Amino acid sequence: MPSTAVVPAVVTTIDDDGACRISVLGADKAEICGAFKPVDRPYWLMYVTRTIADAVDRSHPALIPHRVPLPAQQDAEEWLELIAGLYLRAANR
Repeated sequence: MPSTAVVPAVVTTIDDDGACRISVLGADKAEICGAFKPVDRPYWLMYVTRTIADAVDRSHPALIPHRVPLPAQQDAEEWLELIAGLYLRAANR
């Protein structure tokens, strides 16, 4: 029987101040991870949400990792796709 993959929803917005934002949502419409490009910076900052942090067995589960700087929007999109895909695959097991 073929598996049915859950595809995350990707929402791209521009904030009032001009900052670009990418949010990746799961089937329940909760944000999994995202990235944003501050108006005055040449890079993107990628982040994971509490949803991801709580799903991983770590020594300090309350801590969410720092935002990760990435040089281009394409880099951010590729990392977000990977993180969301891994999370959704694990959640569907």
